[in-house]
Amino acid sequence: MMQETEQMREARQALQMLSASDPAASANMLRYVTAYALMLSGRRGRDRKGNEPQFGAGFVLMHGDERLCAAAARRSGTDYIYIAFDVDDASAPPVAAGVFHRQGDEMYAYGNCRLWSPADDGRAILVPTGPGEHIGYFAFQQGRPLKLVEAPLPGDAQAGFRRAETRMQRLLGSGVVRAVHGQGYLHVLQSRDGEIYADSFKAAA
Repeated sequence: MMQETEQMREARQALQMLSASDPAASANMLRYVTAYALMLSGRRGRDRKGNEPQFGAGFVLMHGDERLCAAAARRSGTDYIYIAFDVDDASAPPVAAGVFHRQGDEMYAYGNCRLWSPADDGRAILVPTGPGEHIGYFAFQQGRPLKLVEAPLPGDAQAGFRRAETRMQRLLGSGVVRAVHGQGYLHVLQSRDGEIYADSFKAAA
């Protein structure tokens, strides 16, 4: 990948801010964050308890952005579920989801995660589907960090992915998800002199 210059980085961040300031885009991102939280925990992300993971949305991570997210998650002491959108079309469905998960003293990033739903319509799980050996899946635990279950899926993979997509679309059209419009915040992470800073703004309504 081509080395990103300071000028290129500033232009990329300006485009991200412009996209996030679009009310339709920010509303779409908030709806998906809420839907993910409901599917995994049964509650909205803002209703998290104890050491449960944080839910957030942003744009596709590149040029070291994932290190900023990992550092922020490490500082907060919680796992972080990141839902990534295309900066040029943030009103569309997300293009990816990932998990920043603490293991010991290290924070590991798991990309290309997909929601999988059981046949009984219970809580969904997150399945890393990137290249390489199957590592298992992440399951929600009340009041605690995500649990990495190193075992096969508890059912057919493709059927569970289809059920999750069907449930996601149902939630996105529900009143509880549509009602979150304008209730979130935009956090812009930056690295300054080796320290992580976050500038926060109210999401466009």
